[in-house]
Amino acid sequence: MFCGHFYHSVDEKKRVKMPASMRDELGTKVYMIQSPDSSTHCIFLYNEAGWTEICNALNSDDIVHNQETRRISRRILSGVVYAEVDKGGRVTLNSEIKNYLGIDSEIHLVGNLNHIELWSPEEWFKENQVESTASADSLNIKF
Repeated sequence: MFCGHFYHSVDEKKRVKMPASMRDELGTKVYMIQSPDSSTHCIFLYNEAGWTEICNALNSDDIVHNQETRRISRRILSGVVYAEVDKGGRVTLNSEIKNYLGIDSEIHLVGNLNHIELWSPEEWFKENQVESTASADSLNIKF
């Protein structure tokens, strides 16, 4: 499980160092996609187990036999970027991801259960300004 918020820099080789607290869970192979949420502008980064879980869900009968869900699945899967975590715990972001995020040298990493979200500082600020009327009660969890 991934959790926490981290502020990191992107080096001149387009690499971002993953937080030490996330590296064991992350492993060495990662998969990145644009957020499937139409209202958020970030990248979802999955480890191998998390990505397998997503693929299994996308391959369910409910999804593959419905034209609209196939269209959504196609959009998501066509944009997958595979990367490896190097020995220094860094992931290289390709130019497409950097351009999509609009980042130059700073990035926010946010753990969100089965994935890590990559945010530009500006988009992360906007996300935190969104007024939500939802309460933690809607999660149906007793804290």
